[in-house]
Amino acid sequence: MDNFQEQMKEIEQLKAEQALHRKQLEENRQRALAKRNQTKHLVTLGKIVEGLLPEDAACLTEDEIRDILAQRINSSNLSSASNLKK
Repeated sequence: MDNFQEQMKEIEQLKAEQALHRKQLEENRQRALAKRNQTKHLVTLGKIVEGLLPEDAACLTEDEIRDILAQRINSSNLSSASNLKK
């Protein structure tokens, strides 16, 4: 009888460990999915930004790219504001 109870305790411990491992695997899957979605979003944003830059943008520094984007955004805001006044 004692041996049977020990085996039952061991089985319960194994079930608890298994449940913990399944939970950890699911958490890892969710983190991987979130990371994949974030990467996809960043790639999409990069394509949008790339469309706003001149063709020789590969030769530009990050500061030059920021300046070009700021100019495009400011000119877009100015034209939107002037359209509102009309």
